[in-house]
Amino acid sequence: MPSGHTRRLMAASSANRLLNEAGVDQTRQVDVFGLIASFDLWLAFFPLDGLLGAYLPEGTGGILITTERSTPIQRYTAAHELGHWRLDGGHDAVLDTEADVLGRTDIERETLAQVFAGALLMPPLLVHSILSRRNATSLGPLDVYTVAREAGVSYEAAARQLYHLERITQHELREVLKVQPLRVKQAIGAGRRPVVGIADVWPVDMAWRNQQLDVRTDDEIIISLPEDRSTGYRWSIPSTDKSPRRSATQPPPPFAEGELSGRAELAMAEPKTEPRRKPPSQAIDRARQAAPKKKPEPLPIAGGRATVVGDVYIADGSSQATTDSAIRSRRLARLGASEAREAVEQVRNEKIVVGAVGRRVFGIRLEEPGKTELRLVLRNEYSDDDPVDEYRITAAVEARRDAFTIDQISDGGDDWADVARERRRSTAAASIDESR
Repeated sequence: MPSGHTRRLMAASSANRLLNEAGVDQTRQVDVFGLIASFDLWLAFFPLDGLLGAYLPEGTGGILITTERSTPIQRYTAAHELGHWRLDGGHDAVLDTEADVLGRTDIERETLAQVFAGALLMPPLLVHSILSRRNATSLGPLDVYTVAREAGVSYEAAARQLYHLERITQHELREVLKVQPLRVKQAIGAGRRPVVGIADVWPVDMAWRNQQLDVRTDDEIIISLPEDRSTGYRWSIPSTDKSPRRSATQPPPPFAEGELSGRAELAMAEPKTEPRRKPPSQAIDRARQAAPKKKPEPLPIAGGRATVVGDVYIADGSSQATTDSAIRSRRLARLGASEAREAVEQVRNEKIVVGAVGRRVFGIRLEEPGKTELRLVLRNEYSDDDPVDEYRITAAVEARRDAFTIDQISDGGDDWADVARERRRSTAAASIDESR
């Protein structure tokens, strides 16, 4: 009889063989739901009573997943149930509670399914490829969250898999588990919490220009771009307004002819009347009340499919040289024909720093499924010149999964479906009685 350690290694090896059999690219996030379908297993999502998931051998065999938990938990539960199908031979029904899927359990079958799920969703190639992009010498909460986000699993599951892969020690595991994932997301968002706490945040910078991110609705992209406000060049969302912009250094336009005439002119020349005073008690009451803070409306972007929920400037000393073609053209125009050719070539090759000293950090929340192109431009806010640079990134937004009813996966003659319906009815009745 193999030892417990050997059996856990065999469970992880079984997950690796399954990925190889299905031809899964182990350097990218594993589509566990598609993997289940590729083995002709049915998959259904609906509210489960006290369960995270279940494996049922009815028909060709299939998996039930609760709709009451986040997508990472759903993915991990699906991998856990797939482990029961693979490791147990798919003959017996298994109903899994949160303790079975996520907790420390004394039931070896559940422990092996947990090991299988971790190895399936976080194979070594995927984990190493994610960490190699971070170039971190020692791993901390941000690295754990990065693995969790890009592998599509929970923060705790990622931490435990890093421990199993010997990337962190047991002491480091205990330390990173003390940190709440929401705190890590807040740090990525420059101190701002995401609008939806369970959503993921994706930090991107200039290296991500013209790339595509695969995200889900309510996720947020944190775009960090170099900017020096002293130059007048700012990153902004291009306006759809076609009217010419007025420079901030220009005076306001004069009044149209005849706009101020007659009674309007006379009224301006009349002495001001003394305003009627309100009783002191009312003034005191108003002073005691705090002025209501108007919450700024999120700025729409990309046709309303996304909104800017955060915009902050951070002076951190970063720099980037960007050539301003408009300034270069004006300087070349001022050079006369008698100017030395070297001077002309120097202006043509000159790089003018318009983004330096700090970073502009945008938080953009994705609200609708489908491909969404996000575009920002760098322009001088004090002139009408065209932008000198632009930043584009595409987000492939996936909708969160909807629930299936029992009737959608049962023809009415399945005993397990009758049991599930009866359990839901009895639980609902008990909850009603308790509320009285």
